[in-house]
Amino acid sequence: MESTVTAESWMQLAIAMVTPLSTLTIVMVGFLYNNSRLSDLRHDLDRRLLGVETKLDLLTGKVIELDNRLTRLEERFAR
Repeated sequence: MESTVTAESWMQLAIAMVTPLSTLTIVMVGFLYNNSRLSDLRHDLDRRLLGVETKLDLLTGKVIELDNRLTRLEERFAR
Protein backbone atom coordinates (compact mmCIF):
# COMPACT_ATOMS: atom_id res chain seq x y z
CA MET A 1 0.00 0.00 0.00
CA GLU A 2 1.40 3.31 -1.04
CA SER A 3 0.76 6.46 0.89
CA THR A 4 0.65 9.57 -1.21
CA VAL A 5 0.48 13.05 0.19
CA THR A 6 -1.50 15.38 -1.98
CA ALA A 7 -1.34 19.15 -2.13
CA GLU A 8 -4.75 19.27 -0.50
CA SER A 9 -3.59 17.31 2.55
CA TRP A 10 -0.52 19.55 2.86
CA MET A 11 -2.79 22.60 2.76
CA GLN A 12 -5.01 21.15 5.48
CA LEU A 13 -1.95 20.44 7.61
CA ALA A 14 -0.59 23.94 7.07
CA ILE A 15 -3.93 25.55 7.99
CA ALA A 16 -4.20 23.36 11.08
CA MET A 17 -0.76 24.54 12.25
CA VAL A 18 -1.06 28.22 11.29
CA THR A 19 -4.49 28.89 12.79
CA PRO A 20 -3.50 28.51 16.48
CA LEU A 21 -0.33 30.54 15.90
CA SER A 22 -2.20 33.37 14.24
CA THR A 23 -4.80 33.34 17.02
CA LEU A 24 -2.05 33.51 19.63
CA THR A 25 -0.41 36.38 17.77
CA ILE A 26 -3.65 38.36 17.61
CA VAL A 27 -4.31 37.78 21.31
CA MET A 28 -0.78 38.90 22.25
CA VAL A 29 -1.06 42.08 20.16
CA GLY A 30 -4.38 42.86 21.84
CA PHE A 31 -2.90 42.21 25.26
CA LEU A 32 0.06 44.52 24.63
CA TYR A 33 -2.20 47.24 23.26
CA ASN A 34 -4.50 47.06 26.29
CA ASN A 35 -1.51 47.03 28.62
CA SER A 36 -0.20 50.26 27.11
CA ARG A 37 -3.66 51.83 27.40
CA LEU A 38 -3.85 50.80 31.06
CA SER A 39 -0.45 52.39 31.67
CA ASP A 40 -1.73 55.62 30.10
CA LEU A 41 -4.82 55.48 32.30
CA ARG A 42 -2.74 54.89 35.42
CA HIS A 43 -0.53 57.85 34.58
CA ASP A 44 -3.56 60.11 34.10
CA LEU A 45 -5.11 58.96 37.36
CA ASP A 46 -1.85 59.49 39.25
CA ARG A 47 -1.65 63.05 37.90
CA ARG A 48 -5.26 63.79 38.83
CA LEU A 49 -4.89 62.31 42.31
CA LEU A 50 -1.82 64.46 42.90
CA GLY A 51 -3.92 67.53 42.06
CA VAL A 52 -6.67 66.41 44.42
CA GLU A 53 -4.12 65.76 47.16
CA THR A 54 -2.68 69.26 46.72
CA LYS A 55 -6.13 70.85 46.95
CA LEU A 56 -6.99 68.73 49.98
CA ASP A 57 -3.82 69.90 51.73
CA LEU A 58 -4.78 73.50 50.96
CA LEU A 59 -8.29 72.99 52.35
CA THR A 60 -6.90 71.30 55.45
CA GLY A 61 -4.67 74.31 56.04
CA LYS A 62 -7.67 76.64 55.71
CA VAL A 63 -9.69 74.59 58.21
CA ILE A 64 -6.80 74.67 60.69
CA GLU A 65 -6.54 78.44 60.20
CA LEU A 66 -10.27 78.85 60.87
CA ASP A 67 -10.01 76.65 63.95
CA ASN A 68 -7.19 78.80 65.31
CA ARG A 69 -9.19 81.98 64.71
CA LEU A 70 -12.23 80.52 66.42
CA THR A 71 -10.12 79.42 69.38
CA ARG A 72 -8.74 82.96 69.75
CA LEU A 73 -12.24 84.44 69.58
CA GLU A 74 -13.49 82.00 72.19
CA GLU A 75 -10.59 82.91 74.48
CA ARG A 76 -11.25 86.62 73.99
CA PHE A 77 -14.96 86.32 74.83
CA ALA A 78 -14.29 84.02 77.79
CA ARG A 79 -12.51 86.84 79.67
